[in-house]
Amino acid sequence: MSLKRVIYNHLPLALKSIVFKKRMMDTICGYDKTFRVMLNEAFDTYLSENERKDKPTIRKLTEDIVKCWLQYKALPYEYFLFNFRKLNANERWEFETDMDRIDTLCKITPPKVFMEEIKNKYNFYLMTKAYFKRNAIKIDNQSSVDEFVDFIHKQRSVFIKPLDTSKGEGSRSFAYIDDESSRRCFSELLEEHPAWIIEERICQAAEMAQWNESSVNTVRVPTFLCNGKFTVIWTRMRTGKKGAIVDNLGSNGIVVSVDPQSGTVTSDGVDNSNNHFEIHPDSGLKFKGWQVPRWAELLQTAEELHRKVFGKHVYIAWDFALTDNGWVLVEGNWGQLLGQQTTTQIGLRRKFHELVGDHV
Repeated sequence: MSLKRVIYNHLPLALKSIVFKKRMMDTICGYDKTFRVMLNEAFDTYLSENERKDKPTIRKLTEDIVKCWLQYKALPYEYFLFNFRKLNANERWEFETDMDRIDTLCKITPPKVFMEEIKNKYNFYLMTKAYFKRNAIKIDNQSSVDEFVDFIHKQRSVFIKPLDTSKGEGSRSFAYIDDESSRRCFSELLEEHPAWIIEERICQAAEMAQWNESSVNTVRVPTFLCNGKFTVIWTRMRTGKKGAIVDNLGSNGIVVSVDPQSGTVTSDGVDNSNNHFEIHPDSGLKFKGWQVPRWAELLQTAEELHRKVFGKHVYIAWDFALTDNGWVLVEGNWGQLLGQQTTTQIGLRRKFHELVGDHV
């Protein structure tokens, strides 16, 4: 425990209140500009026009959101997606926030190991190539443009992702037209970002493509491996909207909860703007009750991956896509619990900490 925390814990209640309010005001007044941007974005996304114009409402919400950041590490978008406006302190505490998840996992697995083995998409690909079941290359400022052009020419169509981003940020597809356009693409990519992974495109099975053809629609399987015990507690499916090339919630995709035992969808869909859908807005398919194909095979693959390749990691969330030849790995990360908690409105803080061996 830090010295600041020890001193704070021994302050009289009145002084604690003053210190707490000072911390709130520091945040509100913009010492953290990123938080201020996120706050404004959340207001634009989740509040009605009338609410945004009501200064007392904005002031009250701002103070409460900052309070939730300081007490629960809840970011502004989590405040709204978890419906904190209607919850008391004990109910809010039950939700596992992104920052608490990351802080907890960093106590268990060295951040350097995470960055090298999971965050770096190409290193992750090399470790799990047998489960990717497709080819990929990395490009950076040391790479040959000829290698890039040859790869594009051979694959004809590829999916491109920055090496170290998340939530589908910066991802795009590219189809071979000629060598000149491929060389131009190479230069433009490296001007935008220092390193990329270039993957052979996934040809998804018709069962998954029916939800949305423009995106590869995936299933996330978060797995826990603690003291040799393998556990899957919650799973979810994601689908993009018409025209989108990714299905991530952060890119306005739709997420639904899936029963981990049967593979049956158990919730309506929800997107990052907190819109709820009984049916997909474009395909018209009903979410609740739909059966994810080849479910037992998917769970078996996830367990094999975790035990054989990443046995020293206590928690990994795997994203899989279904092809006609079975499930293929898309990527893995220290996945958010945002989608699961948003669709069910059930907090997973206690269960998450229990499963990673960090009891609260």
